[in-house]
Formats: sequence, structure tokens, C-alpha cells
Amino acid sequence: MLSRYDGKKIKLITTDGEVFEGFAEVFPPGYGLDVFDIEEESILLDETHIFLSDIDKIEVLSSPASGEAMDDQCSELIKSLIDLPYRIADILPIPVPNDAGGQYFAVDKYFRKPVQMKRIRLRQAEVLLKLNCYYDMAVSFDNCCSWQLNPDPKQFADSLCSLSGNTFMRALFPSKDVMIDINHCETFMTVTSSMERMTDFIRRIAFSEGFFLGEPQTADI
Repeated sequence: MLSRYDGKKIKLITTDGEVFEGFAEVFPPGYGLDVFDIEEESILLDETHIFLSDIDKIEVLSSPASGEAMDDQCSELIKSLIDLPYRIADILPIPVPNDAGGQYFAVDKYFRKPVQMKRIRLRQAEVLLKLNCYYDMAVSFDNCCSWQLNPDPKQFADSLCSLSGNTFMRALFPSKDVMIDINHCETFMTVTSSMERMTDFIRRIAFSEGFFLGEPQTADI
């Protein structure tokens, strides 16, 4: 799991509260067993080996130059995905027909109340954070004006729960050509992906948090 940080500039906080910064060199469990008699992955920072069980939090840092490069990468990815068919990850398994019985509008109004919306936002955050376990994630909460790479999980969830006004959240997974949007007033996520295998993976993770990924749709012209 630590291998994703190899070669990256990181800030690491241990369970004892010690803070380390620098470029990570990751070592496999076998190295820890041979050298330290501890069979765990470790990260070397400031000439100190820090084992997985001693790590409380890791934050990937980016220099101004790499930040500009990330902005450019995000812009190019958006351009390549924006006109592709998208899918809706909704709390309902299929769209409600116009002639359906029941009380769709009353139930929809209930789900949009602050308490229920916060629960939905937390579940959406957990879908994205689960994906972030496997792939780097760049997120923007200011309509794509700025990006943050691999945000702190709690801060990310808190920001998503407080999404409001005329802004939306966009998450990009550059290595897998995936874009996921969440509008402040909607209970669903919009998912765009150019890879069918990745779409299937997102479907499984979304379902684990109670969302159903629909069929591809195209924007109305």
C-alpha cells in the first residue's frame, strides 16, 4: 500500500505526532523483516525508516512547478472527457418513469433536506476515497480554478458535506481517465470514464455505498 508514495514528496505524521517531510523511498515487507525483524512496509525519510503501523497520516506535497503541471494535466483530461457519454450514480436503481405510482417528489424532497443530504454526501465521499486508495485523485471545489492532489480524507469529506452555492466538486483520476462531478443541489454523481473496465470497478465501489451506476447518456445539444 505504501508503494504508491515511492518517489513522491510527502508529509508524514506518525502515531506519536512526529512530522517528517521529503521524497519517499519505500521498502517492501521483506526488507523490514531482514533488516529490522519487522515484516512491514516502510518509508525512508530523513534517514529514518518509518513502518506502516507507526504512520498516522500521509499527505502528498507538490511544488509550485508540479502544481502548474497538475493544473495543465487536469485541463487536458477534462477536454478529452467532457464530450464523452456519462453515467449517473444515483440513490435509485433506475430512473422513475413519468407515469409511476408512489410519491417520488415527496421522497425526493425528503432526501434533499440537510440531514439526509449530509448522509448522502458522506457516502459519496467514501466512494471517492475508496477509489483514492487505488489511484491518485485530484479534486476541485472552486469550479476547476484550483486543484488538490490526494486531499486529507477528513478534510475532503467535510468539504463535500459543506458544498453549497454556485460551485460543484470535480474529482479526476488522471491515470484512469475518470471524471466524477457532484453538484451542490443534487443527490447523484456524474461519472465519465473512457475505460469500460474502470467503469465496472466504479460500479462495484458505488454499489458498496448504496449508489447505482446507470446506463451511458449523452449531453443534450
